[in-house]
Amino acid sequence: MAVRAVLTTITLTAILLNTGVLRAGNKVYVTLLVDEEEPAVERLWKERLNQRLERASKIIHKFADIRFIVGGHKTWHSDNRINNFKKSLREFERKAKIRPGEIAVGFTSQYRFTPGRHHMGGTRGPLNPHVLIRENNPQLVEIERLEILVHELCHFLGAAHSDRKTSVMRAILGDGQARSRRFEISLDPQNARIVQLVAREVSHLDVRFFADLTRQTKIEIGEQYAELISKLPRDPIAARLLKLVE
Repeated sequence: MAVRAVLTTITLTAILLNTGVLRAGNKVYVTLLVDEEEPAVERLWKERLNQRLERASKIIHKFADIRFIVGGHKTWHSDNRINNFKKSLREFERKAKIRPGEIAVGFTSQYRFTPGRHHMGGTRGPLNPHVLIRENNPQLVEIERLEILVHELCHFLGAAHSDRKTSVMRAILGDGQARSRRFEISLDPQNARIVQLVAREVSHLDVRFFADLTRQTKIEIGEQYAELISKLPRDPIAARLLKLVE
């Protein structure tokens, strides 16, 4: 059985009372981090992740007036005793020190993969400045790693999971679709509207916290979450986000 990539946002706490994202026009600066398990030399991992973020930003920019720009590179020492994704994310949040207004996207290579489904990436909620991704899944090729990054950056912009099998916001990636030459990394209509609205407020209204979205935007994205819930009722993400905007 191949290793399948399960993507999720981690349990949403009282949303981001102590964290936030600043904007510089329509640009969000991203610090890219790897842990000490990264096998490549510094020059190579920086080049690989720079290119991946640039490609992800171009894809998202098709739907939203926002760009993700490399703001720097760092490393952190991950605790090899931790083999739970939620705990790894909490550890990453403690150790990944970034400047105000940036977000941190960490790529950890400490996990060994076995057949089955695994959480390949996650964040604690929309506009939370820390995103963690498992980088060393041997079954994935670069286009699938790119899809995971786009998925998580869309979660950052408020996207939830979709029932559309071709949407980058489907709950399970690494299903082989992205390897097809005809496949295009894209968003379903509901999530496209959500990221468009949230990105607009981050870019043009200097919104830093999900709770600070304007009332009209909350109403509009709430309608999109309700639509996603009706199509994928067993997935908890849209329901949690709907409660936040309500």
